[in-house]
Amino acid sequence: MFNSPSPTHTASAIPKAPPPGSIPQPRENGLPDAMVPDWNNIGLFAAGIAVGAILGAAAALLFAPGSGGETRHRIARRVRNIRGGDDVWEELAEELERAADEAEKDEEEAREALKV
Repeated sequence: MFNSPSPTHTASAIPKAPPPGSIPQPRENGLPDAMVPDWNNIGLFAAGIAVGAILGAAAALLFAPGSGGETRHRIARRVRNIRGGDDVWEELAEELERAADEAEKDEEEAREALKV
């Protein structure tokens, strides 16, 4: 029915494409002998991950809902909780003191605003 030319090469004789991220090393007959990792691409990828992590951490600190002092205090408190060195009642006392200080500041600001 259909005359097709016979293939000149068998499938096993055709060289395979190198895997991504590797550079074929030439042999004497022109076919690749061994695959060597492409360290330039690997280095660029690792540098991209590092820069992304640094930028992500900086953005997280910049857009944190609290001030710098509050954020540092919260981080320190969580680290202490992980270590197990802080008592629950001490944490409650610290929180109450901080809330009282903030309430006093707000009250002073309100009195200043009413005087003007």
